[in-house]
Amino acid sequence: MLCDEGEAHANKLREAGVPVTAIRFQGMVHDFVMVDLLRDTQANQAALEVSTAFIRKLLGTDS
Repeated sequence: MLCDEGEAHANKLREAGVPVTAIRFQGMVHDFVMVDLLRDTQANQAALEVSTAFIRKLLGTDS
């Protein structure tokens, strides 16, 4: 349910002209990046890379 609601919210923001990045990590549970047992999964590594790149871009430190 959380995934579907999140994607619906992202779509509404897009329709309103708000830039949105929404990524679904198939097979992962909600808040999977906080689950220690999933730390070494490809999904976790990808999520952290995407998040880090986004924050660095906002801060202007993405060189």
